[in-house]
Amino acid sequence: MSFSTRHGMIILSHGVWPKQMTFKQIPFQDSSMSEFVVNPRYLAYQYGAPDKLRIRQEAHEQFSERPSDFFEWALGHFDLRPGLTVLDIGCGPGAYHSRLYAAGCRVIALDHSYGMVEAAQGQAVQQGLPVAALQGDAQALPLVDACVERVMANHMLYHVPDQAAALAEMRRVLKPGGLVMLTTNAADANALFHEAHCEAARALGYTPAARMTERFHLGHLELVRRFFPDATVHVRSDAFLFPSLDAALRYYASAHIDALEDLPADGSHAGRLLPFVAERLRRHLDAQGRLRVPKDAGCFIGRKPIEDGRV
Repeated sequence: MSFSTRHGMIILSHGVWPKQMTFKQIPFQDSSMSEFVVNPRYLAYQYGAPDKLRIRQEAHEQFSERPSDFFEWALGHFDLRPGLTVLDIGCGPGAYHSRLYAAGCRVIALDHSYGMVEAAQGQAVQQGLPVAALQGDAQALPLVDACVERVMANHMLYHVPDQAAALAEMRRVLKPGGLVMLTTNAADANALFHEAHCEAARALGYTPAARMTERFHLGHLELVRRFFPDATVHVRSDAFLFPSLDAALRYYASAHIDALEDLPADGSHAGRLLPFVAERLRRHLDAQGRLRVPKDAGCFIGRKPIEDGRV
């Protein structure tokens, strides 16, 4: 099987999927976004390498109230079958890829961050997975029309400036009858961290940023249905149960701590915010006897109509 991409890039060749592929870095235009969560400087800092994301993924693995795996739960809604090609947009270091391979699927992994592409590619080589990894923009996918059976975009659409463009692109590259899966958080997920952060930031003279999930959460079914009319939403209730203040602060410091509209370039905010947030969380721990932080999440599942006249 062979796939061609737009813009002259070939990502898959006829026959065997390569274990390692090298792609030229694609230049992206910078934009002066006022919204913190799509600010290019923040995204480069947060996702230029997988370290911070892995801290959060490990926290979910170690401290979740529910013992079952969110990834497995989400994929259970995705109707995976051997031989399908899955496009993973915003793939990060490739958390889903071994599961997709185990289901008999081929994987195209795409991320805006070249560091994440390298991490996903490195994991694929280490695990012997036939993953094709490339750098690209969710708003202008470097793939031809109707070339994949499944598209997934997991916990990433809140970072995309033009979500409508990204959803239109997902629909375009899907084959008729193909499925899309979009995972995200509930609107009030991780409220304790957000409230503690805002309280500390204001006390120190910073302007806290709005919640990341305000841009795309489980309440955005209407937006998804503009492109996938039969889309449904599936919710999974869960919570963090942090065994110690240190474990909670490590999670907070991996992302929430940088949620400031006036984020200092020198990183000086971290040393100032941590003691304030620690005290706020300690008060909660003393009052409740534990650090339980609800973190409901879920997924949208939609299908590209078989009779669809649009690409």
